[in-house]
Amino acid sequence: MKRRICWLLVLGFAAATAAADSPCEQDVLSRWLDHHGSIDRWSADVTQVRSLKTLTRPLTSTGQLWFAQPNQFRWQLGDPPKTIAVRKNDVLMVVYPRLKQAERFPLGNEGDSSWGQALALLEVGLPNGAETFCSSYDLTDSSNEGGTWAFDLRPADPSARRLIERVRLEVTDADLLLTATEIVFPDGSSMRNEFSGHRFNPEIDAAVFEVEIDDSYEIVEPLAGR
Repeated sequence: MKRRICWLLVLGFAAATAAADSPCEQDVLSRWLDHHGSIDRWSADVTQVRSLKTLTRPLTSTGQLWFAQPNQFRWQLGDPPKTIAVRKNDVLMVVYPRLKQAERFPLGNEGDSSWGQALALLEVGLPNGAETFCSSYDLTDSSNEGGTWAFDLRPADPSARRLIERVRLEVTDADLLLTATEIVFPDGSSMRNEFSGHRFNPEIDAAVFEVEIDDSYEIVEPLAGR
């Protein structure tokens, strides 16, 4: 279950006591959303750092990310990949090649369940439009250090906050690069994704958003029956 939750929320909220503002009221964040909307394709290198309360040292993995408008993406960690998360259309597949296991998550039809809200938060660093983003999050804090803005957000939906405490986005002021996302869970564990080697509008083979799963794989649907 912990592995599943972490990968549902891979892409990258301390609750504020005062009334939260809309993220789009912050100028740099609003400009970043507009800038991201103008990018058709994006790829980057990823360093993921997971901090768990049960471990004295964080776990670090490296990998790659590919994104194509409006909502296709592929994350993979390890070389060769140990974990792959691919979204195409309204299905998210999380694949563990070494274990010969895969999990299938239908998107967009989970209603108002906490799982459905959490799945929507998967795209925190890959927003599909400013309007959707601004209705999904409350801005609780922002700060600038060395030309990089840090935005602390919390899910606007209370049911999603049962699974996610807060999210942080880090964006450069000068060129509006997303340098990191971080997700903090209610148990105090966290997942941080740091991006480098940004490539904007590269040629991306359509096969990147496919994942080969043969008959030897065990495929489950964790949300079935919810």
